[in-house]
Amino acid sequence: MKIARYPILLLFALTISWSSFAQDPDSITVIPMAITSPDSVVAKKQPTTKLKIPRPDNFWRRISVGGNIGFQFGTVTGFTISPEVRIRTIDQLYVGLGFIYQYFRVNDYFYDNTDQEWVSYSTNTFGGRIFLRYYLNSLFDNWIGNFFAHAEYEYLYYIIPFIYDPLGRYQDYRGFRYSKGRDMLEIHSVFIGGGYHQLVTNRVFVDFLILFNLNDTPISPYTNPVFRLGVGVSL
Repeated sequence: MKIARYPILLLFALTISWSSFAQDPDSITVIPMAITSPDSVVAKKQPTTKLKIPRPDNFWRRISVGGNIGFQFGTVTGFTISPEVRIRTIDQLYVGLGFIYQYFRVNDYFYDNTDQEWVSYSTNTFGGRIFLRYYLNSLFDNWIGNFFAHAEYEYLYYIIPFIYDPLGRYQDYRGFRYSKGRDMLEIHSVFIGGGYHQLVTNRVFVDFLILFNLNDTPISPYTNPVFRLGVGVSL
C-alpha cells in the first residue's frame, strides 16, 4: 500500500502543476488589436494650386518698347544706340520702328598722295529703321521657340569730312580723289538675320541679334556680320 500510494500522489501533483501553468495569466502574451476610430483619421491636405488668370489681350498688350546697342570692331569701329517701339500683328510677327544714332570711325580709308600716308575719319550718323521680327515660340514649346527671324530696312545720313574732287590730294581705294570739305552721304541698308530671345521677368526681355547687310557699299558704316543687343519691356 505504501509503494502504490506514491505513484498516485505523484500523478496528482503533476496534474495540479499543469493546471496551474495553463491557467497562469502571466504566461500568456495578449496582443491587443488596434481599433481606429473614423474620427481619428486625419485626411491629408491636398496641395492647392492657384490658377493664374492670363491678362486679357488688347492693343496695349501687343506693344513693347525698348531698343538695342550695336557694336563692331575692325576696319570700321563704332557703336549704335537705337530706341524702338513695336507692335505684335499676326501670331508672333512684330512690326517695329526705330531711331538711330551712330558714332563710327573708318580706319585708313583715304590715302594722302602728298604726305604718302593713310588717313582715317570719324563722324556722327542719324537715321531710322523699320523691321519685321517673327518669334518661333508659337511653333515650338521648347528652347527652339526662343529663336526669331529678323528683316530690316535702314536709312542713314552722315557728314563726311571730304568732298569729291578730281584734282584732290586724297584718294580712296577705288582711285577717286577727294579734298578736305563737308559732304552729306545717304546710306540705304537691308539686313536679314536672326537672334535669340531671353526673358528676364514676365515683361522684361533681352534679344541677341546677328545680322548681315545685303547692301554693303563702300560708304556703309557696317562690316558683316553686325551684332546687336536689344532690351525691351512689354506693356
